[in-house]
Amino acid sequence: MNPIVRPFAVLAATTLLAGVAAAQSAPAAGVPSAPEPAPGLSLKKVVQSFNPDVSAVLDGFYYYEDSAEGLGHVMEELSGFGHAHGEGEDAHGHDHGIDNGFNLRHIELIVSASVDPYFRALVNAAVDEHGAELEEAWFETIALPGGLKLKAGKFYSDFGYINAQHAHQWDFTDQPLIYRLLLGDHGLNDKGAQLSWLAPTPFYLVAGIEGFQGDNEASYAYHGEEPLPERDAPRVAVGWLKFGPDLPGCHGLQFGVFGITGAHQEEYDGDEDGTHDQWLDGDSTIWGADFIYRYDAPKPYAQGDLTVQGEYASRTKSLDLVADDLAPEFVGSAREDRQDGYYLQTLYGVLPRWRAGVRWEQVGLTNEADLPNGESESFDPSWKASAMVDFTPSEFSRFRVQVARGGYETEEGTEEATEVSLQAIFSIGAHGAHKF
Repeated sequence: MNPIVRPFAVLAATTLLAGVAAAQSAPAAGVPSAPEPAPGLSLKKVVQSFNPDVSAVLDGFYYYEDSAEGLGHVMEELSGFGHAHGEGEDAHGHDHGIDNGFNLRHIELIVSASVDPYFRALVNAAVDEHGAELEEAWFETIALPGGLKLKAGKFYSDFGYINAQHAHQWDFTDQPLIYRLLLGDHGLNDKGAQLSWLAPTPFYLVAGIEGFQGDNEASYAYHGEEPLPERDAPRVAVGWLKFGPDLPGCHGLQFGVFGITGAHQEEYDGDEDGTHDQWLDGDSTIWGADFIYRYDAPKPYAQGDLTVQGEYASRTKSLDLVADDLAPEFVGSAREDRQDGYYLQTLYGVLPRWRAGVRWEQVGLTNEADLPNGESESFDPSWKASAMVDFTPSEFSRFRVQVARGGYETEEGTEEATEVSLQAIFSIGAHGAHKF
């Protein structure tokens, strides 16, 4: 709620309730008394309904990289991963608007509240210079029995570790390459429903299944227009399991496994004349594992804290050539692509409020394709190494310096590039604690 409007809304609610209370305590002659308020209803709870948690996140950075044509172009030409999947007008660019110089990620405007004793809801709008986009809008249950929880709306899938995190929660300025290449800049974020179950065990064990509409530009794109067939929604299914043993003292550990499968369609402009001339339809499957270890040191302001985390993911796309204006003799043949990748990172609290971290990542350890014409291709892996230092004055602000060096395999050969970024993050208003 607008901070200028909020006091007036609260005052109006208070005045209204006071008037109702006065009328109930002194009814007019011959008029029956008003019924008693429902159990649990109080002035405080009603007033709170006018005052949900409201916050905004500002995330900006200065950026420099020295590749010849820009890393956004390099990512789209990366061997085995490149040539943007679903190159239509609605396809999103891989570099998400990052230029050398000053950059501002979208501003997150978040409104969340416990609706009643049974539901919690959240709305997150992403606002930038070009307009606004609904990033999240969901509700979830908070009172189902047996450890069950239902969530529905538009939200980030809970598979893996990083996918459900917003950009300002990342421990590095950018997301790992394997996420960026398999799921695009926004990860797996879609309209759907989730059912999760927290097991009644002495250790942490939670499992979840999700169904999504199917709208991811990298691995679960859908066009549904001739000559591609229509595919009924939901078109993407996700399953995941997270396990955390009960460790003593200040230690915490969590493992996870996941699988994703769904419909995927691709369109290509083979002769680069501005119109599509090749169409493929089939399925895409991603599976992987993740882990995170945390040591919470007894020193103040996170000094001595240690975090080690990593994720691995592998994708197989099995597609049929539906139509091809340039090579119609191959229509009906199959294409299969197989790629994978991982990252491994560690962070340490070197001083109160100061952290240092390093991350190593590779993509394309498996990087091969069987083409409709019967030929096969294989490509070398790409790599990237990053180092960062950040300073956190309070839970509402953070400043970060990051340097990265990468070697990227493209059709033109290996492209090496250095990246430098200076980042500032500010959180305004109520902001809930992040997950483990």
